[in-house]
Amino acid sequence: MSNLLADPNDTTLMIGGLALLAVVIVVIVLFWRMSRRSRVKAPVQPTPQPSLIEPTAATVPPPPPLPAEIELEFTTDTGQPVIFKLDKPALTVGRGSDNDIVIPASIPNADTVSKHHARLRRDQDDYIVRDLGSRNGLTVNGRQTLENLLQDGDRLGFGTAEAIFHQPLSNGSPASNGGPGPGGAA
Repeated sequence: MSNLLADPNDTTLMIGGLALLAVVIVVIVLFWRMSRRSRVKAPVQPTPQPSLIEPTAATVPPPPPLPAEIELEFTTDTGQPVIFKLDKPALTVGRGSDNDIVIPASIPNADTVSKHHARLRRDQDDYIVRDLGSRNGLTVNGRQTLENLLQDGDRLGFGTAEAIFHQPLSNGSPASNGGPGPGGAA
């Protein structure tokens, strides 16, 4: 045995062989573990019986109650107001009969309103208007927009048909606590 250790070539050969053997063993173990993972199925959890399921509370809190009488006001050719109450969390506006707010032909320029022109969506105490890809666009106070937070007195243009957004002041609004109201300066 002392003769084996004395020859440096034999020692190098022996160390190289052991290293190669170690690499082969590691590769085999890795392939074995990977193949086991693909065959192991996730544990099946029993399905609860419908009679045993307890009702859970909704994860999203309900929206706050609507402020009194939020409205969208159009004016007819004869000057008569046409008022739509905004009494839902989301409403669609357009000429199509499936909208929540159907623009009547008696509104000036009603033909410039798309069948599905815009959506009014309640967000806490506010309303947001969003263009639904209308042909003639949406404006708020004369400025073209895709989406806009509305304030009391804002003038909305659905195409060239105009309406006024009315939202009474609430206790938390800037105008009721001494701050500037719509269009006011700070």
